[in-house]
Amino acid sequence: MAVLETTILLVLLVIVSNIISHYLVSIPTALIEIALGVIAALLLNLTIELETDWFMLLFVAPLLYADARHFPKKELWELRAPIFANAIWLVLLTTLLGGFLINYFIAEISLPLSFALAAVLSPTDPVAVQGIAEQVKLPKRLLSLISGESLINDASGLIAFKYALAAFLTGTFSLKSATTDFLYMTFVGIIVGLLLSKFLYLLENTLLRQGIQDVILHVSLQILTPFVIFIAAELVHASGVIAVVVAGVVAIQQEPVYKRQYSEIKLVSKKVWDIIIYQLNGIVFVVLGASLPFAMHSAIINPDINNWTLIGYVIIIWLILLTIRTFWSYGYMWFNYIKSRNLIDVKPKFYTAILTGLTGVRGAVTMAMVLSIPFFLLDGEIFKERYLIIFLASGVILTSLIVAVITLPFLTKKRTRLILTGDEAFMDIEGEDAVDDSDLSEIEAKKLMTKKAIYALQLELDIENKTVVTDILNDLDKQLKTLYLNDTVTSNELYHDIEMTYRKVAVQNEFNAVMKLTKEHDFPKIVTKNYLQMLKYKKRAHSTNFSIIMKQSLLKTKKKTKRLLLKTFLRQNYNPQGNQQCIILLENESSKQAIQALQNCEKELNTKDPDYILRKTILHQIILEYQSKIDRLSNFQLRQQEEYQLAYQEYFLKTLDEERSVIQCMLEQGKISSDLAHQLRQSVNYNETTFLQGTFD
Repeated sequence: MAVLETTILLVLLVIVSNIISHYLVSIPTALIEIALGVIAALLLNLTIELETDWFMLLFVAPLLYADARHFPKKELWELRAPIFANAIWLVLLTTLLGGFLINYFIAEISLPLSFALAAVLSPTDPVAVQGIAEQVKLPKRLLSLISGESLINDASGLIAFKYALAAFLTGTFSLKSATTDFLYMTFVGIIVGLLLSKFLYLLENTLLRQGIQDVILHVSLQILTPFVIFIAAELVHASGVIAVVVAGVVAIQQEPVYKRQYSEIKLVSKKVWDIIIYQLNGIVFVVLGASLPFAMHSAIINPDINNWTLIGYVIIIWLILLTIRTFWSYGYMWFNYIKSRNLIDVKPKFYTAILTGLTGVRGAVTMAMVLSIPFFLLDGEIFKERYLIIFLASGVILTSLIVAVITLPFLTKKRTRLILTGDEAFMDIEGEDAVDDSDLSEIEAKKLMTKKAIYALQLELDIENKTVVTDILNDLDKQLKTLYLNDTVTSNELYHDIEMTYRKVAVQNEFNAVMKLTKEHDFPKIVTKNYLQMLKYKKRAHSTNFSIIMKQSLLKTKKKTKRLLLKTFLRQNYNPQGNQQCIILLENESSKQAIQALQNCEKELNTKDPDYILRKTILHQIILEYQSKIDRLSNFQLRQQEEYQLAYQEYFLKTLDEERSVIQCMLEQGKISSDLAHQLRQSVNYNETTFLQGTFD
């Protein structure tokens, strides 16, 4: 397949996998992307030949640079000792001890080759770590540790793999050469990353001081930074991985180049980086999935080894790696505890060590490294064990991902996703309603949705749209105050049932009022028909069915088309102003009738009812919606200008979109159940239909 077609297909698969992940929130996006990659390889014959050099340059360099730039400086400094211990000494321990154990349990693999396999599996994958972390609420310190470790251990793992493989191919190994090489690659990589980062920073600063504020120029320079630094380090045979990580860390400490007057550069740069990281993260796992069938095929069809035996080997290797990592972490925690001379009150827990072991997932970096194994030995013979090594590495990658996905939610007893870089949709705006990890009730979720909508709308406020935005903000403020009348946690099902009952009463009374008015007034038939049809859609708006949304869209399209035919082709008397007055009358009277019915329901409430406060709160909220509609209609003459109406519609629909975004984010983070998300979407759809009814002309 051509390079262009392959690239487009990879991007498409990333988009599809992310769409699926928004519905299958319990499955990590990484696993969905791997699955789509496997399907594409099997059905579309998608073949991607991974080469370690270009893979590290194209994917690993920008991803590590972006992660390092966003890594908290304070935590990086506080955890410097355990991060470097895991990134260097744990990799070395895994290579040596893991190599001996693999050779002991799997006789088909020689000792040097066992060292190579253990080395290639020793580094954790930064993208895979983040993919797993999205699904569970790991302790903050633990997440910082494994994230920081994954930034550095690629370099040590690559060097260990390089020398272990060379020892197998040549039959010789020099500890002095390996140590010298490691020190050279590390220290020179640090120097290259530091110097080039400072140089590029000064270059940008100089250009800005010279008045060169070209947005495209500065964004392009930022995007090229990790690639330039990686290539420069590799040219002098240093570690490009270490260089880009150092450059990212140094970027944290630099004074911001983009002051307020250059905010456009900052905004565009952030959004472009978000898109790049989004795509690269996804493509890494799609490529991993597409590589698995090829990597496993030759080993599975090998008649010398039983397939079940191969699976058993994968499980053994994964258990070896898990055991080494877990006990290393537990021992290191005790070392720190004893070293602190009891200044730390809490003794180390084996539970935390298990979490550390399970989060040591492997990913596409391991796959890229293992696929670089040559097909032939130095004497020209076929490398017979190549496909076996690739199969075992691939199997361990999948096993580490799947086991982490299954076990971590149970061990952490959480169902929430962590808020990672670029995922800021779910946040408590004021910090006053900090919630725990338990499910939110419907009223709590609606409070959060309303606050988020208010916050988003306040960002839109300026002199030109002040009147429109202020009107909507007033309505949202009233809605929020009503929601705060009841601060007790209420059953989602109970809240929803009560709300739907009263809304049905209100709509039915609207319907009755319209039927009565049509008998008393000679309204145009088309107005009456369309208005009654809108009320029917309003009744059905308690569903998120795609068909309802399509019907609403078709109704608006049909209305505009019919207006065009009447006005242009059939030359009939089209009177939008007269129709508008009829609709205002229908809106006013039907809303008053609905309010009267709801007030009657309020009078009939029993104060001894355990749900009295809740029922009264919901009634007030619905009544407030109708009163706001009447208020807008009463000031219609002042606000009937087309410009105001269009602006009001635009900003109001923005608030509904913001609420939908919060619903989806709460669902993905485990704050609400899928049933509650469905109910909340029903309420938003109802509000949207009510609004469209009010703007119907």
